[in-house]
Amino acid sequence: MPAQREAYKAAAKASSVLYQMPCYCYCDRNHGHKSLRSCFEGTHGANCGTCAQEALYSYQMSKKGWSVKQIRDGIIKGDFRQIDLENPTPVK
Repeated sequence: MPAQREAYKAAAKASSVLYQMPCYCYCDRNHGHKSLRSCFEGTHGANCGTCAQEALYSYQMSKKGWSVKQIRDGIIKGDFRQIDLENPTPVK
């Protein structure tokens, strides 16, 4: 699936950013994840739309020059939900 592939590419390219992001699928409770990056260290990110949206959002905003704090604030506000998983923007 394109969204899964792009989310894992985003996680690889923006690993240090994802490490500093919360995850709002609450996988920390069920899987012991420490950050959004943890979701992409295994297969969890491939099966979770929330994680995929957050990873793609974090990557896209970091490419725009946003600070980690700005990206985190956007995630907390729920801005990551604007990411279209049906037609994800390619990660380059």
